[in-house]
Amino acid sequence: MYTGPKLLELLASKHQQQNTSQLYKQEIFTLEWRAKVGSFPHPDLETLISAGEPCGAWKPEQGRPEDKRNVGENWRYLQELPLYGYIPGSSIRGLVRAWAEKRPEIRDRMRELLGKQENDNITAGKIEFLDAWPRKAAKLTLDIVNPQQDFQVFHRGQSTPVSSYTLGDGQEEIEIIVAIRGIPNQTTPEEVAEVWDWIKQALGFYGVGSRTASGYGSFKDSKVKVRPEPDYRTKNLIFTLYSQGSSGPDMRTMELRPSHWRGWLRSWLLRFFLGVMNQNNAETTVNELLGTLEPDTQKGLVRLQVTKGNSWGEESENKPDFYCWKGQVRISAPTEILNKVILPVVKFAASLGGVGRGWRRPLHIFTMNNGNKAARGTYLHLKHTVKNQETNAEETKNFALIPNRVEVWQNTYRVWLEFVQQKWPNRISLNSNQNLASEVFSPQTCVVYLVPGPVREPIDQQDMSWLISNPTDTRGDGMNLIYQNQYKRKIDVGGNAGNGGAYCSWVSIKRIKFPNREQNTACSEVVCVFKGGNNSLRNQFIQDVSSIAGAARVFGS
Repeated sequence: MYTGPKLLELLASKHQQQNTSQLYKQEIFTLEWRAKVGSFPHPDLETLISAGEPCGAWKPEQGRPEDKRNVGENWRYLQELPLYGYIPGSSIRGLVRAWAEKRPEIRDRMRELLGKQENDNITAGKIEFLDAWPRKAAKLTLDIVNPQQDFQVFHRGQSTPVSSYTLGDGQEEIEIIVAIRGIPNQTTPEEVAEVWDWIKQALGFYGVGSRTASGYGSFKDSKVKVRPEPDYRTKNLIFTLYSQGSSGPDMRTMELRPSHWRGWLRSWLLRFFLGVMNQNNAETTVNELLGTLEPDTQKGLVRLQVTKGNSWGEESENKPDFYCWKGQVRISAPTEILNKVILPVVKFAASLGGVGRGWRRPLHIFTMNNGNKAARGTYLHLKHTVKNQETNAEETKNFALIPNRVEVWQNTYRVWLEFVQQKWPNRISLNSNQNLASEVFSPQTCVVYLVPGPVREPIDQQDMSWLISNPTDTRGDGMNLIYQNQYKRKIDVGGNAGNGGAYCSWVSIKRIKFPNREQNTACSEVVCVFKGGNNSLRNQFIQDVSSIAGAARVFGS
């Protein structure tokens, strides 16, 4: 029996009977993805658990609760816990306080209504924040935390995924009943309404719980226009991603997670900062921007939220399977940081690869050792809305660098570098990582070429189907080169996903709808090679790329 919302029903009824309904406010907020809120002591004393109320017993076949399990074992035995999830009222109250503290014009008013503590003097608040329960019972479900920075940027070993349990399964939205009430004879309806507006703003901007900057705890857009933090700006990017598929705790369930986007942004920022700072300063700067848990917890300046579009995880009409996700990614940060640091890096990242699993390769057909065909790679398309200066009308344009305009690539990087030098002058150390065996993005440590092919676009994006069935014909000249025997599955160039240990490729390749008239192809490939120090095989690959008929260097030396 699920009794979570019963207290709210009783309180609403009581205020109605006492003609004090204006002191009680409640509304349904829709949780878009997952939320990690509060804490519950999981018996193994290690796994992170969101707040929950016991609703059953451990089953004997699940093993002992205190057993340590990896993610795979938890998926087999404990996909969900005998706990109904909810959002503690204290979490919402703390969220509202944090939101109001950043707004000097209402800070004192917030302390008056929500209470304050000055040394040993405590002033109680006038508003009660009630626990927020799902309308329908929702058990806590298995989630995964799997940092990829060391693997993706420094080419170190894969990290061990860690289990986490959250409110929400990552697939279905959850309706949450949020409620407050003013203490009778101490508050007025106007004060309750004032605090209620703060709640809508705080939930709309921050979300609730931990890891909200990574997309957890986000609520669906409501009719309330969310006011940004002082000196903050939000950039909405419209994305379409065709992909071989990414996953969470279950490798067979395809999902695009906000954490995929967060990891994408974090890795690219680190690559850029490694190009202008030593490793310690680069990591410090990224931690300041995006936050970190180790060695000390630090809150970041940049927030990222993902909104689902009409197509989310749609499967292709023919084999081999690929998937499509459409939506918006919203990036919020202090105005200068967003415009001059974050967005230029995002523009480069969108021009050089995709997001999630297979991001370093264009979406193509791959023939496995057993002869079966599989989809590999991604195709990411970012757009944004801009205002036409002449007509004042809004227009949707690509958010990427113009492929063959060398001066655009160079100037975008130069302007970014000039601001970074101005913002962090004491951290700058140009060329300090030229010999670092890592992915460092700078004109000296990587090179980008535009090469022809394939002859035509291999997928029909409208019908979600392959137009070409021959694997070779789905590849351009960059992909054909990296699939040659001297580079394929070589850890110094092409990487290797199997044979006991995974190694990232040092080359990213993105297919774009940009014709190469010299070679008469409808598409081109953008090939980015990270030098990673002085490596003979990578140097040879760069020479071979430059020798491709119709190739043009657009960045780096």
